[in-house]
Amino acid sequence: MRRFWARLEWFFDKMIVPALLVLLVIVIADIFFTGFKYEYERYFLYADLVVLSIFVGDLSFKFRRAASWGGFLRREWLEIIAVMPFFWIFRLLEGAIRIGELAQEILHLIARGGRFARLFAAFSVVVPRHERFAKFLSKVTRTERFEEAVKFYRHPDEDE
Repeated sequence: MRRFWARLEWFFDKMIVPALLVLLVIVIADIFFTGFKYEYERYFLYADLVVLSIFVGDLSFKFRRAASWGGFLRREWLEIIAVMPFFWIFRLLEGAIRIGELAQEILHLIARGGRFARLFAAFSVVVPRHERFAKFLSKVTRTERFEEAVKFYRHPDEDE
C-alpha cells in the first residue's frame, strides 16, 4: 500500500506543470476567446475541475508530509488560497443576503395586514439602497487612508 501512495504522490508531482499549462490556456481563452470558451464551456469546466483536483491532491500530500499545521500554513498558504473555490463563498453570502431580504419582506407583509402592525411598525425601517450606499461611502471617506490619498492626488495649485 505504501508503494501505491508513493506512486500517486509522484504522479501528482509530475502533473503540476501540465496542469498549470492547462490553467493558462483556460485563462487565455476566458480573456481573449470568450466566444470559443462559451461554445465549449462544458469542456473548459471539466478541464478546470481536473486542474483543481491535481492541485488539491498535491496539496494533500504536502499536508501529509508536514510536521506541523502551522508550518504547513506558513509554507503553503498561497496554494491553499489558489485551491479555495471563492465563487462558492460568494454565492453562499449572496444566498444568505437574499434569505434575509425575503424574511424582511415577509415581516413587512405580516406587519401590514395582521394585528401585529403596531409591533412591527416600531421595528421595521426600510432604507433605500442608495441611502445605504451613501452611508457606506460616508464611512469610507472618513478613514485616515482616504484622507491621505486625497492629499496625495490633489492638484499642486490647490491650497491645503
